[in-house]
Amino acid sequence: MDEKHRLLGYGPMALRREKVTRWESGTVVPDAAAQHAMGELHGVPHSVVKQMGWPGWLLQAFPDDHAVIHSPWTPAGTVASTAASAQGGSMDRRGFLIATGATLSSLGVEWAAALADPLSAEAIFGRRQVTAAMIMRLEQRLDDLRHLDDVLGGGEVRPLAVAEFNLLSQLAADTIYDDATGRRLFATLAEAARICGWLHFDAGRHAAAQSYYISALRASATAGDRSSGANVLAFMAIQTYSVGNPQDAVNLVRTAQEEARAATPLVRSMLHMRAGRALSKTGDRAGSARELDAARQAYSKGSHDDDPQWAYWMSAAEIEMIAASSALDLDDPRQALASFAAARDSSYAADGYARDNALFLARSADAHLRLGDVDAACVVASQALDQSDVVDSARPSAALSDFRLSLAPYRATRSAQEFLNRTG
Repeated sequence: MDEKHRLLGYGPMALRREKVTRWESGTVVPDAAAQHAMGELHGVPHSVVKQMGWPGWLLQAFPDDHAVIHSPWTPAGTVASTAASAQGGSMDRRGFLIATGATLSSLGVEWAAALADPLSAEAIFGRRQVTAAMIMRLEQRLDDLRHLDDVLGGGEVRPLAVAEFNLLSQLAADTIYDDATGRRLFATLAEAARICGWLHFDAGRHAAAQSYYISALRASATAGDRSSGANVLAFMAIQTYSVGNPQDAVNLVRTAQEEARAATPLVRSMLHMRAGRALSKTGDRAGSARELDAARQAYSKGSHDDDPQWAYWMSAAEIEMIAASSALDLDDPRQALASFAAARDSSYAADGYARDNALFLARSADAHLRLGDVDAACVVASQALDQSDVVDSARPSAALSDFRLSLAPYRATRSAQEFLNRTG
């Protein structure tokens, strides 16, 4: 690093071990010259160092992350990205995101540009032939994983999904196919990566989740599949408004909406719903309401033969559940409860979506508690706890932990005592 520091014209730097120790402990931030030299040493552009700041830009120094974020938007780049995700997908990075801000937004822009130049059959060669029959079987396996996740949660399904993703990654890297089969192969790879991203997010492993999501976005561009890529952006937005900057999430969904204007009403409804949720995280009450109304209107147009398989979970009840969660973020617990009730009236299939039901019950309990109804809150929270016990997912557990903390001021009441004793 001292050598880089000199070559950049900053002169010699102190070489004491204590200097690095202070950086590592967080008690001292390296000066701009030191960070510039460090970035040069690790191949991170100076513009990224300045934009992301300390210590966020350090995440760009991981070799697998670099391949995921900076590989070209070509079939070969997609293969490199998916290989990196497969190699580094189990890493947690202490829950950090690997792309934020302008870097994250640029991925959506680059995806949109890459859609104009989809896969060419001559782009990749291999020793094995991929057939449409093989892809059909792989698609069915992914559909089974989606439905298993609904009832079991990510913990038990995640290893299966990673194995499917690794298989598809290998096929994409070492096979022969015609244009139609190649696009279908990469669309299937995109969905496998999207599922892995979702399952890692569900476990709180955010760096790995985002790596998979970005690879999914690349694969959808290689396949020329706008709807699939828009779905990936929507899931990236969920992660981003949950643990990152909500405005970044809004930007991701806006890109998805722009590129998926010709998608089926069901897909457009999903994107409106996700935009409404992201906007609620920014405090935009009117914008959130407009998007949720647009989601209802698009959904009312009914299903179409070309609706993608992955959109099976969209329903009128799902929109109302998201509306309820949005109302909570906008500090309107009464409206949240009304929307939760509307979801139930729309025949919400609680039995088929164990994790989601546990999560929404926990949020409903939070709404009751904000209105001062401790007894009702504890009854619903107990239902959420029962549901959470049968599904392996970090998100309902985290929501119930938050509820438990919120219940502390009411611990003198009998219902609060019973719930706290049960969860203590």
